[in-house]
Amino acid sequence: MQPVEAFQYLLDHNLPIVLSFPLEEEKGHVITGKGVCHIEKIHGSSRVTMGGFHPTRLLYHLGNCHSFLATFEMKGETYICAMEGLNVTGLSIVADIPTSLRTSMRKFLRVEPSLKSPVMLYINTPEYGTVSFTGQDVSEHGMGFFTKLTVDIAGTFICGIRLPADNETFLLSKATFVYKKELTEKEKAVKKQSIFDKGNFYGLELFPHVEDEKKIRLYVMKRDIEIRRKIQGEF
Repeated sequence: MQPVEAFQYLLDHNLPIVLSFPLEEEKGHVITGKGVCHIEKIHGSSRVTMGGFHPTRLLYHLGNCHSFLATFEMKGETYICAMEGLNVTGLSIVADIPTSLRTSMRKFLRVEPSLKSPVMLYINTPEYGTVSFTGQDVSEHGMGFFTKLTVDIAGTFICGIRLPADNETFLLSKATFVYKKELTEKEKAVKKQSIFDKGNFYGLELFPHVEDEKKIRLYVMKRDIEIRRKIQGEF
């Protein structure tokens, strides 16, 4: 389906779009902020007007962005696209209709921990023994992290997770690597490019016990509310 056809479907059925944008929670610490809007009007095949933004201060943050990600569900599929060419006018945003859509396989809400209250991951590696990593993002069944190390563990293993909830909750979970983005030697040599500063990125799929899954879910929900309050400017 072409993007303009998808947007027309969203307009005809009054379906919501979830927006994701960079939000500076603390100086130098950028996380992902989220909000909701609807399609109000389609201008030919090139531009679209979006309105009904929630939370109410969402427009304030989007006005400082050059682009944002739009995620929506349609006919049983979840799609993602980048919205660019933004023009904030009153309570609406006019943007370019993207040239393509991609599907998303994520099933669970994912949040990024705060600097003051990180989520820690512990893995026993064959090369380095037990190593701790600061979580970049976390969901009920997944976690991502950056590291300067090269982590190579095949199959399913046991990891430890420390959540900053209820005076720090520690739990164990089965896990497996499902995503790896390791730097090449050429990339490692480019010291001055900030995109490489964080090193390799790894994504884990988690298989926690049902009771531990509840603990992770509770943390994710509380953190999501915390981020929403930040968008609203409540603290």
